Amino acid sequence: MSAGDLITADGQLEWRGTLLGSGSPFRMTKLDGWLDLPEMRADNPDRPGRHGGFQGNQLAGQRTVTLSYLVKGVPAADFGAVVTTLRKITAPSERPLEEPLVVRLDGESWLANARCVRRTINVEKYYALGYTTGAIQWQATDPRLYSVAEQRDVTALPSPPADGLPYPLTFPLVFGTGKQGGRLRAVNAGGAASWPVWEVRGPVTGPVIANRDTGERLVFDGTFTIQRGQTLTIDTDTRTVLLNGVNQSDKLLTRGWFPIPANGAVQVDFTAASYDPNASLTGRWRHAII
Repeated sequence: MSAGDLITADGQLEWRGTLLGSGSPFRMTKLDGWLDLPEMRADNPDRPGRHGGFQGNQLAGQRTVTLSYLVKGVPAADFGAVVTTLRKITAPSERPLEEPLVVRLDGESWLANARCVRRTINVEKYYALGYTTGAIQWQATDPRLYSVAEQRDVTALPSPPADGLPYPLTFPLVFGTGKQGGRLRAVNAGGAASWPVWEVRGPVTGPVIANRDTGERLVFDGTFTIQRGQTLTIDTDTRTVLLNGVNQSDKLLTRGWFPIPANGAVQVDFTAASYDPNASLTGRWRHAII
């Protein structure tokens, strides 16, 4: 089951395979931080001896999402199990990794990668009667919200050009077809830039991933070889380069990282030091908003 599969209506959330909000025992009374702009951090140096400052970078900080909930109307025999479920899905592990939190509002589901950082279950006068309130809070180090469906495109290396004119010449002349393939297009329909993951599958030596529109390139050592059956994964957001899970960042010589712009697209060229028809480049990304 994929993240968000349990959601069928607005006002629902899914976390760790459990439905929250509308249609669940955990009725949403308030949701903070989901549609809000995260706290912004600015780098605006002061103007010496003058009012104001110079315009610097302005970047979004982490996103904090808080669900306030109400549990009532649950049969007394089931209330304890409902509370146990809530405690189970919000329990931290020793080294918790971010997991998908999916929310549907206004007919659209979006996803944030987050960790649960707070849980309250109020034990008050009517708790014994199957009534409680509380809150769950998540923190996402990446403030962007992503489409639930992952987008992808794939291309092989450009094929060598076909031979040119055959001799002796005969009319009409038939010219070679030129290079074929080696290009993919990634479209981001969201209002924030999205950083893709590139997967290079061997056999290939000295791969190059280039933004055809801007000229930015990711260039690997010309002798660096990815064998048949191996996959090199380049996460442009975290800036990691892994070959079958092993760090190969030192093989990346030119680091022209580039995102897919907001409400835009990029055309990407895939080339290498040598040609093999079995080599391929796959791009994976999600539409992003903030």
